[in-house]
Amino acid sequence: MNYQKDRRLDPVDYRRSRRPQENTGELAVYLKTLVESRVRVTVFLKTGERLQGRIRYYDRNCFSIGLVSGLNVFLRNSSVLYIAESSPESAD
Repeated sequence: MNYQKDRRLDPVDYRRSRRPQENTGELAVYLKTLVESRVRVTVFLKTGERLQGRIRYYDRNCFSIGLVSGLNVFLRNSSVLYIAESSPESAD
């Protein structure tokens, strides 16, 4: 007789194998809003740097910001601490 446990039916193994959901989709919705509204933002990086410009493109893992200086920079979402919208008075 085979006394091995059927691992597919074991609920403990199933719970252990499930990973927590990392992406709720809220970031994509927020970035889409920033792209469509063309609002100027300040991106604060984990390194302490700040970039100012407009979000031009976004993807699941990265986004592009058009800087005030005219350069376009791609950033990974994992390198960003947070994004702050600039006040309407400072936008042109």
